[in-house]
Amino acid sequence: MDICVLEWCKLFADPRGKHYWQKVVSDPGVFTRGLLQELGISEQEFDTYADGVREYRDKFVAHLDSEEVMTPPVLRVLKNSVSYLYDFLLAHEDEGGYFMDAPARSAALFYSSVTKQAKLVYGRQKPT
Repeated sequence: MDICVLEWCKLFADPRGKHYWQKVVSDPGVFTRGLLQELGISEQEFDTYADGVREYRDKFVAHLDSEEVMTPPVLRVLKNSVSYLYDFLLAHEDEGGYFMDAPARSAALFYSSVTKQAKLVYGRQKPT
């Protein structure tokens, strides 16, 4: 979970970072509207969520402060926002064929297939 938080912050919570989504998306307005619609939240709610993720990262992942109560973020928003970014990049930003090694299907389908495989490997699900 902590690695997810660290990587998500690079993409969505650090506008000055070199991996921030706006540095690779050619139409930030279209991306933002689609992202918020996909997540079912407002821009203000997303910003508040990002602040919470950043706080968790700063106080419990990157540095262990003296805080005694930890409130990890709800991971659904992390997963869905990264899935949206992946799908958006494949659909709108791959004119040069940069993602030739990336699975061409949606991030949600890819995640579902590797989750199923992991459950089989770790014995939590019987083969179908």
